[in-house]
Amino acid sequence: MDDKAWEKRYEREKAARLQAEKIAEEKTREIYYRNLELKKLAETLEEQVKERTAQLESNNHRLVESRNTLRTHQYELQEINQRLQEKAAELEKISHHKSQFLANVSHELRTPLNSLMILASILAENHEGNLTSDQVHSVQIIFNSANELLEIIEDILDMSKAEAGELSIYQEDILLGDIWRSLTDQFMPISKEREVDFEVICAPNLPEWIHTDRKRLKQILKNLLANAFKFTPKGGSVKLLIHKETWRVGKDFSSEGLVFQVTDSGIGIPKDKHESIFHMFKQADGSTSRKYGGTGLGLSISRKLARMLEGDLTLESKKSQGSTFSLILPPLTLVTTEKSIRNVNSEFIIVSEEDITEPFTGQEVLLVDDDLRNSFALSRLLESYGLKVHLAESGQQALDFLEENKRIELLILDMMMPVMDGCEVLKHLRGKVEFRLMPVIMLTASMLKDDELLCRAAGADDYLQKPVEIRVLMDHIRSWISA
Repeated sequence: MDDKAWEKRYEREKAARLQAEKIAEEKTREIYYRNLELKKLAETLEEQVKERTAQLESNNHRLVESRNTLRTHQYELQEINQRLQEKAAELEKISHHKSQFLANVSHELRTPLNSLMILASILAENHEGNLTSDQVHSVQIIFNSANELLEIIEDILDMSKAEAGELSIYQEDILLGDIWRSLTDQFMPISKEREVDFEVICAPNLPEWIHTDRKRLKQILKNLLANAFKFTPKGGSVKLLIHKETWRVGKDFSSEGLVFQVTDSGIGIPKDKHESIFHMFKQADGSTSRKYGGTGLGLSISRKLARMLEGDLTLESKKSQGSTFSLILPPLTLVTTEKSIRNVNSEFIIVSEEDITEPFTGQEVLLVDDDLRNSFALSRLLESYGLKVHLAESGQQALDFLEENKRIELLILDMMMPVMDGCEVLKHLRGKVEFRLMPVIMLTASMLKDDELLCRAAGADDYLQKPVEIRVLMDHIRSWISA
């Protein structure tokens, strides 16, 4: 190869080398700037990571704080819930103690009232004729005052129960005659004392039995009649009318309910006071309680009870023109039977104060009561009707007496007695074959709603609350032993 060829080749290689160096320089520069960009990006990313990490740490800290707060709240809620449970248990315990206290108060108040009213009734009858008319009148005042005291006690106890939501209803089949006969017995002496005519009027075709709460029905009617006598002046009249009335009229049916109407010729009630008198502690006039007495509880409780019986209590009255209170009970109250109260053709039955009853002929009865006042009063009463009465002061004494005396035809047993109560006596008694069919009437002054169920579960055939009305007691005794 000649020099010229070598020179050209050299020039070509030199140009190629320069070109390669230029390309390398450009690539190097490009890599440098890329590295700078990557470095900046890395720094930016690092900064972002730091910020994001700081943010995550902050969020995590807040989450920890929130979790701790939630735990604190949870502990507080658990403590509150625990306190609420303790308070609920305490309130339940207080409610139980209150119910027991009311039962004890009822027993302690009704027990002396029972003996007082029975003895006053016996004295007022004056069968031996050794009392003057003034003395008989004084005894009647004692009886009426005791009865008013009983009504006040019942109103106060029921007010307490109403505030606690503990008013109860116990519905059963009862004799309608028991209701109006006991009311007649109770208010005839008041009628004589105040010189106000009183009569009970029963419409024909009334059922012999009705399905309702005996105690609550009588309580409502006693409140209405007591008010009627209280606001009726001397020479006026009070009537209790019992009849059926259309309860509801519809396109498909109409039905009859039972209505007890108490009508008086007293001072009347202005139209604008018709609703307010049914409010607790309210009367038609602010001066009324001072002039006529009363707690202002009776009508409020009576309407509440009427509605608990699925009925209502209404009023029709004008000032100075007397009042008519109507207790309306639903059709379910009526019990269909073939018997009526009396078989008469008159439009209404006028019930007089006289009631001729055939005396007993020495049938033997065991009366068990730890209260000597009640034992004395009831034994005097039962003996006046021809019964031979044996007394026992405790449950064990009663059981021992029955083991030795097989002639006893009826056991009248007080429920609340020390050591061995009436229910325990019954359980021992019903455990023996020879006494399983002996009729037992349980008496109690308690107002607890479950007492009757407890007595009947223990084996009682009958159940009456003190103070017991004489005619009702004798009617129940006659249902178990013949005169």
